[in-house]
Amino acid sequence: MIVKDLIQQYLAENKHMQLATVHDGQPWICTVYFVADDEFNLYWTSARERQHSVEITSDSKVAVTVVRDTERKQALQIVGNAYEVSDEGLERAHELYQGKFGAKDYNLEEIKEHKPIGRAYWVFKPSKISLWDEVNFPDEPKQVYTA
Repeated sequence: MIVKDLIQQYLAENKHMQLATVHDGQPWICTVYFVADDEFNLYWTSARERQHSVEITSDSKVAVTVVRDTERKQALQIVGNAYEVSDEGLERAHELYQGKFGAKDYNLEEIKEHKPIGRAYWVFKPSKISLWDEVNFPDEPKQVYTA
């Protein structure tokens, strides 16, 4: 099986990712719902005042983990940069997110207001994806894909 295809499959099948940020040398990790596009960019929505959101605005370097199966040892570990989605990308992010999770109790107009306390869409752009898969690659389970 091709690594790129497995990555797409893992991202399509999962709803949660663990997002790690750092501020002043102190790590922080949280779990968010996400959706992926065809280029492995990951999108989520979160309040601008959440710890991970605040930390992303001061340091865009983050790490993400997506676990497919703990018993069979299948997961993605990804490094890259995260940003608040620009106005030009908001509609696309909103369509992708609602396509996977359905309508939510907030709307795109609320997000476009850019209130300091309010929701935003965020995007994670990977620079390196490590696939750990003991099922498809038993002899060399760590496979690296550079985006």
